[in-house]
Amino acid sequence: MPVVDASTLPLMRAAEQVNPAFSVCIAVRDRPELLVKSIQSVLAGSFSDFELIVVDDGSAVAVRDGLAAAGLLADERIRVLRQQPTGISAARNAALRIARGRVVTVLDSDDELAPDGLARLHDFLARTDARWVYTDYEEVVGDSTKVIRLPSYRDPRRMLRSVLTRPRLPFKHSGMTIDRELLLQLGGYDEQMTIKVDVELVLRALSNGVHLQRLDEPIVRFQRHSGSISRRRVAGLVAWRKMIKMYSRPHVPGLALCIVTVRAVSEIGKWAITAAGR
Repeated sequence: MPVVDASTLPLMRAAEQVNPAFSVCIAVRDRPELLVKSIQSVLAGSFSDFELIVVDDGSAVAVRDGLAAAGLLADERIRVLRQQPTGISAARNAALRIARGRVVTVLDSDDELAPDGLARLHDFLARTDARWVYTDYEEVVGDSTKVIRLPSYRDPRRMLRSVLTRPRLPFKHSGMTIDRELLLQLGGYDEQMTIKVDVELVLRALSNGVHLQRLDEPIVRFQRHSGSISRRRVAGLVAWRKMIKMYSRPHVPGLALCIVTVRAVSEIGKWAITAAGR
C-alpha cells in the first residue's frame, strides 16, 4: 500500500490516468478506532470501483500502524498520506492532490458509509449528470437512529441564502460527492480557514453558480459523540462573520449585520443546549 509524503504534492491535476470511479477521501487525526470502522464500511460496500485515500494529519500514533493492526494494509485500493499536523483544509487538499477518480467522495473519520452508498451515488450521477451531490444521512445518538432529511434547492442563490441563515446547515459535508476537476477549478479547500472549512467551500461553490443536487437517500451514518460537537464557538462566530461579509449581497443595506446577528443567536443557542447536556 503506497505511503506518500503529502507536503511534496502540488495542488494540481493528477498526472495519473483517471482510473477508479470514486476517490473516497478521509482526513483524520487521532481517531484510530473510529477510523478503522469508517474504512471497513467503505470496503464492505457493494460497489468496488474506488480508491480510498486516508490523510494522517499528524496523529500521535501513525494511521498506518492502526490499519496494520486491523489487517487493512493488504487492500491495494487504500492509499495513506502522512503529514505534519497542518489542519483539516491542508489535509483535504493533500488527498485532492493525488486523487484519480472522476469524483471525490468526502467521508469524515467518525462516519460510516452505507453498504450500498457508492452504488446509489454512482446511479444518481449517471442518471442526472450532477457535478456536486449532497445527501441525507443517518444520525446515531446512543441506541437511537434517525434519518435527517435535508432540503433541496432549485438554484445556487436560494441555497446560498439558506446556508447563511438556517440555524442547522442544509447539507452534510461527509458524503458529499464532487466532480474532481470542478473541485480543482474552485481551488480546493481554503487553507486560511481553520474552522468551518466545509461551509466556506460550499458558499464559494454556490457563489460561482454551482448547483448542488440532493440525493434524498441516507448515504452515511453519523455517530454523534462528545468529540463531534464543536466547542470552538467563538472561533466559529468569527469564521461566520468573515464568510457572511464575503458571500452575502453587499448592496442590501444592513443585510450582513442582520445575518451575523441571526447566526450568533443560533450558535449561542446550540452552545446552551450542549452545555445543558441535551
